[in-house]
Amino acid sequence: MKRFLLTIMSLCALGVVSAQTTSDVDVEALQERVAKLEKRSAVWDKLKPAFKLSGYIQAGYDYLWNEDGTTTSTFHLRRARMTMQGDVYNGKKGAKASYRLQIDFCRTPVIVDLWAKYQPVNQFGVQVGQFKLPVSIENTDYNATKLEFVNYAQVVQRLARLGSGDMTGISSTGRDTGVQLFGGFIKKDGFSIINYEVGVFNGTGLNAKDNNKTKDVAARLTIQPAKKLKIAGYYHWGEADATTLATKYPAIINGWNNIKYVAYSRYGGGVDYNNKFLYARSEYIAGKTGDLTSEGAYAQVGYKFLGKCAVGVRFDYFDENVNADGCQINYSAAISYHPWKHLRLQAEYTLQQYRKLGDKPNGNCLYLMATALF
Repeated sequence: MKRFLLTIMSLCALGVVSAQTTSDVDVEALQERVAKLEKRSAVWDKLKPAFKLSGYIQAGYDYLWNEDGTTTSTFHLRRARMTMQGDVYNGKKGAKASYRLQIDFCRTPVIVDLWAKYQPVNQFGVQVGQFKLPVSIENTDYNATKLEFVNYAQVVQRLARLGSGDMTGISSTGRDTGVQLFGGFIKKDGFSIINYEVGVFNGTGLNAKDNNKTKDVAARLTIQPAKKLKIAGYYHWGEADATTLATKYPAIINGWNNIKYVAYSRYGGGVDYNNKFLYARSEYIAGKTGDLTSEGAYAQVGYKFLGKCAVGVRFDYFDENVNADGCQINYSAAISYHPWKHLRLQAEYTLQQYRKLGDKPNGNCLYLMATALF
């Protein structure tokens, strides 16, 4: 009996020792694995700011009906973009370097943004690649996911290369390829009161080599007296292909077929105010394309409520040829609803009036758009 009990006790003791030994081994292994994971996490935390992926898809429906009885109705995909961007360097004294790559897959895939930026001090930085021209507040500060209306203002589309009807015939989503210097002075509460941008560009649009010996020059000065308030002035000069312009405006400009390039200029300014509950923005842009003088302006105001909704109205006019005494005026009202982070719904009604533009009938437009963000 004693031998039996001793055998049982010995076996139990061996089990305890074995379990303890196994437990010690498991704990050491787990501690080693945790240490490796913490090391990998620390490395990823350092790399994460340099690799941020995002994107959005915008689809819409347009319904237009004119005074002459004609109508247009269509669904369409406006934009389908993916972006990779990040900060690759953040110095202790404020120096930083960043980059951005954005591709639009709507229709034919095209590189929209591809730039690198380095700013050693707040007063000076350099940006190289393809990016937004420093012309117009709406063009640079309000991308398609932030714009309060479905469509950009006429003058921004026609004189800042944001739309297919740009006066130069170049549609480049407001972008070009070049190099730009920028910076800010008198820093206060996280922003600079005086800001500048000046650059030289090809002047030929997206992903296109320069087709002449001159470069476009664009510059902007922005005064920001308060965090939510901006006042800007800008100028843009370049040359465009004369053949394209002569075909587009044969009755307005004579002799364009005899020259290869036509000089153009753009100049204007605006003011922008945007806080938690209210937005208001107005800009005036004018320019000459050869001997053709054009101008336009818009003014809009809106109210934000419930943290998810916004309503606004806009007056928007554009005069393609100032000397011809005719223009297009749009009166628009818009509403947007942001039910959650990754979805935005918008609706816009626009009354189009054509003054002294031949037999072109006035029209009504209803635009609907949904934006999915990720």
